[in-house]
Amino acid sequence: MDMFEQIEKEKKDLPNVKSIKKKFRQLKFNGYQKFAIVTYVLCIIFGIILGNLFPSCGSSVAVYDNTCVSFEFNSFLMIGVWFVSLFVCMLFFEIGHIIGLLSSINKNMSK
Repeated sequence: MDMFEQIEKEKKDLPNVKSIKKKFRQLKFNGYQKFAIVTYVLCIIFGIILGNLFPSCGSSVAVYDNTCVSFEFNSFLMIGVWFVSLFVCMLFFEIGHIIGLLSSINKNMSK
């Protein structure tokens, strides 16, 4: 058997949108996980706002001068806020996942 026959034999179709929605609707999120998702969405918006509020200096008039000619969007601050909030929200999400696992173990043990 050559490589192309093996690829044809083992390849699977990509999932369509309906199957992805069906799998996503089966998921049950507890309070910590919902809080983490909502907080991350708000932190993305907050990062964009901070990038606008605290602009970076685009170019200076002279090499040693402290005045800026133009102010630009501070993408470094925005990406920094996004990564920190991703880390914190993942921590809350995983705590919620652990609590969900422990509650399901408790349900199975009490039966």
